Amino acid sequence: MNEPSSKNHDLASRYAAMQAREQQRWQHLLDDGIENWADRFERIADQRGEYVLVQEVGQDRVWSYRDLDQAADKIAAWARHTDAASIGVCQNNGAVFLATVLGLAKAGIPAVLFNTHEPAQRLALLAEHAQLKHVVGLAIEGLAVQSPNALVAQPWPGRICTEKRRSVKLDDPVVIIFTSGTSGPSKPALFSHRRLIGAGIAWALRNNFNAKTRCYIPLPLCHGNGLAVAFASCVEAGGCAVVRERFSVHSFIADIRRYHCDSTIYVGELWSYLMNTPAQADDADNPLQVIFGNGLSAELWPAVIQRFCISHVVEHFGATEMPAAALTNWFDVHGYCGYIPPQHPDAANVVLVDEAGKPVPVGVAGQALLRVSGGRYRGYLNPAMDVEKLWPGLLEPDDLWWKSGDILRRDAEGFFSFVERSGDNFRWKGENISATEVETAIQNTDLVREVIVYGITIPGAVGKAGMASVVPKQVWGETQLAQLLASLQMQLPSYAVPLVLRLLPDWHATTATLKIPKARFASDGFQDIDKYPHFILLAGHYVQLDQARLMAL
Repeated sequence: MNEPSSKNHDLASRYAAMQAREQQRWQHLLDDGIENWADRFERIADQRGEYVLVQEVGQDRVWSYRDLDQAADKIAAWARHTDAASIGVCQNNGAVFLATVLGLAKAGIPAVLFNTHEPAQRLALLAEHAQLKHVVGLAIEGLAVQSPNALVAQPWPGRICTEKRRSVKLDDPVVIIFTSGTSGPSKPALFSHRRLIGAGIAWALRNNFNAKTRCYIPLPLCHGNGLAVAFASCVEAGGCAVVRERFSVHSFIADIRRYHCDSTIYVGELWSYLMNTPAQADDADNPLQVIFGNGLSAELWPAVIQRFCISHVVEHFGATEMPAAALTNWFDVHGYCGYIPPQHPDAANVVLVDEAGKPVPVGVAGQALLRVSGGRYRGYLNPAMDVEKLWPGLLEPDDLWWKSGDILRRDAEGFFSFVERSGDNFRWKGENISATEVETAIQNTDLVREVIVYGITIPGAVGKAGMASVVPKQVWGETQLAQLLASLQMQLPSYAVPLVLRLLPDWHATTATLKIPKARFASDGFQDIDKYPHFILLAGHYVQLDQARLMAL
């Protein structure tokens, strides 16, 4: 085996030092008697007092640590009399949302987080699946509704007695988050006190946060990135969270400047939208220094940091229901979502496997599996869903692994890169096709603003043909179609060139976390052929696909 280079040795040393700092922080908390997130928040609120914790974009009022703590006490005073096993929270981003989640934690009750933009019928169905009786915020059919503003307006009842939550331990759920559903129906996933505190510690350290930090949060607080990765790390550092109700591509930089934000949470699509806006001469004139999140592509990474003058990027790979901490790349090495030194014991807790469950060699892509420590996993509210995510006896008879469903690649240095979700693969003409690879090829033509690729069913055909749903930069005619095809034929094998193109006039619809729900588009197939122009590859040319040609397929 080759000796590690000095660069690798430095990375490994930094990794080990970060692990040691996290362990020391945890030991301090345990020694301090911290048993849940409410305990942790109260300790910090007592220290930070009147320092600002939450600034709502567009609102004059700011909320200090003491303000949010006392508002949470009011929520807890109501919640502890409900005898509910869990309580729904259906509110827009803001300080009252955070006070509600914290108040329920103080009362020892998990908060079930809803996206306010979901249709009413779907909210009622999700609430039924979560077996709820109460919701704080917007009304949901079948539930008793409580106004959070009315509760917060009540006189402060004093610091809520901790006795009500003494039975709540670190591994119990503090929130229940519905997964975004980009690869299937939304599922209520458990997020523990340990993971919420741990996320705060991990990202506060990796982001170099401190008491002067002002972090911009334009993502939904009802999901893990907004609540755990961003807000919890602000709290852990004693900084300030600048919260926007909903992401706006046109207001992003203006907000950063107005509220003097030095950091922001992201998903990759956020940067895609921003980079598709016309560049301005003063884009780099902003206080933003640190960006952290997941999904920043290797292609966009250098362009983003150059255009907006970013000094530090923390990219990660994770999931709401995963059994361990996220993989993180805080070394500013472009294009990677995580790093573990190959010689470190942690490296044995992540394995990449092929479809048969055989570990793949270094440099080969495979599904990421994470070891379940202690052989016990609780990821979902419904325990039956846990079984679907587990792979027992992979390497040893008594081991247990969690299946991510995502394809990663690990290099010899220990860096992980995201390849694609396993569901993004489809098989056509006897070959496996990577949707991500086809999307990249189409983006390389510089003819499109946005593209997603997925497999669709063709009657009478085996497998799934590729469909590319495209938002062109300009109106397409025969010239652009020919240019696209010629470019794709140079970049891709013939079987990977999309059989069908679907042209949209504007951006694809997204979920609350700005992800495009490919599964839904794939299931729709040709349903909107009369609404949007479709083209099919016939005899070496893309030609208009109408109902007559569709019937002939």
